[in-house]
Amino acid sequence: MLTTLLTRTDVSRHLRALHLMQTLKDALKAHLRADSAQTLRFPAPNAGGSTLIRQAILPSLPAYAVTVRSEHPSGKPVSRAVLQLHDGHTGQLLALMDAGHLMALRAAVTGAVAVDLLAPPDAAHVAVLGVGPSTSGALKALRLVRSLERVQLYDPNMALATELSFKLHHETKTPIHATETAEEAIGGADVVLLDQAVRLPAKGLKPGCHISVLGAEGLLASPLPDSLASQARLYADAPHAAVLWAKTPITDLGAVLAGEKPGRENAAQTTVWLSMGPAVLDLVTAWHVYEGARVDDALPRLDFES
Repeated sequence: MLTTLLTRTDVSRHLRALHLMQTLKDALKAHLRADSAQTLRFPAPNAGGSTLIRQAILPSLPAYAVTVRSEHPSGKPVSRAVLQLHDGHTGQLLALMDAGHLMALRAAVTGAVAVDLLAPPDAAHVAVLGVGPSTSGALKALRLVRSLERVQLYDPNMALATELSFKLHHETKTPIHATETAEEAIGGADVVLLDQAVRLPAKGLKPGCHISVLGAEGLLASPLPDSLASQARLYADAPHAAVLWAKTPITDLGAVLAGEKPGRENAAQTTVWLSMGPAVLDLVTAWHVYEGARVDDALPRLDFES
């Protein structure tokens, strides 16, 4: 049995965003009824580091996934992850792939599903707060569901914000400008992409705006102002999601897709999506990538049993 090896570049090459979006929608709806995931965390030898192991099974797929992620704080948290895709019947190792980039792409496409479901139908102006590892992918994925007319980008590091806005402008052909303040960035925005490093300003948010909180599962404090946290309707990409700082109930996005829970109910309502990153969606994304990679003769393959 040969095991396929996929680097970050290979994962990107075999990910078809529109097809994955529909696949994730189906998985989110099924996630309500049939999901199995286990998580273990171990302290790493270095001070403050840890190793996270997650296993995910979905009855509708003929495979299961084991993800190993090592986190090492070196001034700024760094995460390295690999995903093992196993045959669901025999346990044989089908593929080893870069999981860090795969999870970022999964989060970006799931975020686009949330925007399509919860944001105003005519949303065209976007604010990006924070230059994090998920920022670029999340913004690019929005183009799958909305035609973007203007993007305002803010980060406390103005040099980084300017550099990224210039890069994304040329990659997306969308007007993107760096701003000096977060308040300036969110002015008139229909959608706000909120990286975990930046807190949403208390004033200046447009009524009816949709907010996507990237990396919400890792936040210990609320990124939302108190005035909004108690009024906005919260949604997440995992059933029974819980964050300590949530002041209102969290609705499962899959339940909205299945027509079991309401989404946006009026034009003035503020909706907030929390990216929780359930392991089962990583499995769905890994299987999607693997299906495309199986016919790629250029990929390296190893027989670990030889």
